Amino acid sequence: MLWLWLFISGLILIIILLLIKIHLLRKSAQEIESSFSEKLITDSNTLIDISSNDKYMRHLANEINIQLRKLQAERRKFQKGDLELKNAVTNISHDLRTPLTAIYGYLDLLEQEEKSETVNRYIAVIRNRTKMLKQLMQFKYSGKSIPSSGVGILLSYKS
Repeated sequence: MLWLWLFISGLILIIILLLIKIHLLRKSAQEIESSFSEKLITDSNTLIDISSNDKYMRHLANEINIQLRKLQAERRKFQKGDLELKNAVTNISHDLRTPLTAIYGYLDLLEQEEKSETVNRYIAVIRNRTKMLKQLMQFKYSGKSIPSSGVGILLSYKS
């Protein structure tokens, strides 16, 4: 009978210890989850650090940190490409603006001259195409973020 009580007491002790372990693991998992969510939202360069001494939870946090580093590297790479694209568009727009202004000037001069109906149609076509080109060049980046594949993307435009 004493053995039975010792056995039951041992089982109860093991169950209590397991419940404590489960509670600590749950707490660590919640800590990882909230820290991970915060890192994604704030776009910070910090990594997840947990207070648990459990090797599996530490391993999980380490694996998540590896993925966060990769995400941060991709984000920096994208932002660099985004800046290069904005600069290229700005340079192209600037390089096209001068000849476009000259075309407008020549069109104005042509419209002042005597010409046939066919030439007038050609001038109208050239003016319309030039106007469309000018509108295409005037698009600007607004700096707003567009979500894409779970990554905040800074490139957007408004016309």
